[in-house]
Amino acid sequence: MMVTEVLSFYTPYADIDRMEEALSTVLQEEITVMNRNSQSFYLQLRHQEYLQIPFVSAANDPDTFQRQIQKLYVSSAKLPCHNPYIKQNLLYQVALFRAAYVFTFNYEENHRDEKILPLMEIADLMDALIFWETGDISDSYGDVILNKKGKSEVSVFNPVDGFDITNKALGLDETVMKRIHHSLSVLRYKGIYAPTNIAPPFDDKMYIFQGPEEICKRAVACMLLGAYSEFLLNHQGNAMLAYEHIEKTVRSFHASPYFTIREIEYLNERKPKKEDVHVYHGYFECAFTLLWILGLADSLYFPSALCSNRLVMKTILDFESVENMMAQAQLRTKSELLDALDLIQRYAWACQDAVKLGFQMPAGLLYDVVRLRHRTLNWVVAAQDNSWDEVKPVIGSLRLKKKEGYL
Repeated sequence: MMVTEVLSFYTPYADIDRMEEALSTVLQEEITVMNRNSQSFYLQLRHQEYLQIPFVSAANDPDTFQRQIQKLYVSSAKLPCHNPYIKQNLLYQVALFRAAYVFTFNYEENHRDEKILPLMEIADLMDALIFWETGDISDSYGDVILNKKGKSEVSVFNPVDGFDITNKALGLDETVMKRIHHSLSVLRYKGIYAPTNIAPPFDDKMYIFQGPEEICKRAVACMLLGAYSEFLLNHQGNAMLAYEHIEKTVRSFHASPYFTIREIEYLNERKPKKEDVHVYHGYFECAFTLLWILGLADSLYFPSALCSNRLVMKTILDFESVENMMAQAQLRTKSELLDALDLIQRYAWACQDAVKLGFQMPAGLLYDVVRLRHRTLNWVVAAQDNSWDEVKPVIGSLRLKKKEGYL
């Protein structure tokens, strides 16, 4: 019995020449004639078989293609899904499609495999997803990414965006390319999508790196701001008691000059705003990242959980002074810092886009942790005039005020 089946291939590559090359590669022993016009391929195969492949791309008919993708996105968004991260990445992939091809093929019931396997090879060369007549959406290996019932045969699905990240395309050296590929491998393992063409941090010669003393002082300041804010959260916002809580440490570390003007204004505020309290409570994360940069914390864990505030405080307080911290510090190499910055800026993109699209945070990322870690690394690995708060103090001798007496 003869069966007719229709497969729709969607690919992130708008280049029709790429499909022509894929067809020629896979079907080279079968093709006797291949012609192409602006809307389809026409193949004459051996044994008097014919194959017509209509196509539309963002390059040859952008309006038609965009309407088609919009419909596909809406219909895919309506599908149920037992794994929200699979569905989110599928929607990213739909938005990244740049061309669509329709394959109609006939086969005897017991000869399906020999007819369909070459088509799967073509899909693989095109990084295409296959939309089946049954409603299943699969990869080029036939593994179902999502079906009408919301089920999936894959635990992780990684979109392909079709950007060329070769040395030739980007003009980057081997070290930077290695950095990019490492970041992308981590994202793929976690099932997080961020564009492959996000600009990596420039070569370390283009950056002024903060020195150990500045980093130690900033770690102390961030820890103190976190401790002060935590006390406020736990004691009805009593600023006088909160400052008394950290005052001894401020004095023992001689930390008054370590704060930025905004931080001093916050510490001097009689009734700190709740939103400021929550922001500065998060500075424990900055302090933790700085401890890792100093080599005083072993690993920069995946940012899906908060750091231990108690551990951050204990680590810094045990040193008793910035001088002791500096004596024990072993600053991470510039390469390590650039690696960390490249990866965290990709996490940051993923978080920002999830917020914009109303998606869940991918792979359980905590946006606040990602944002604070990104800010901290960006400060350490940054241009010379990039201050922590990006403002310059207007009073050179600004000092912390005593809370007692005016509260």
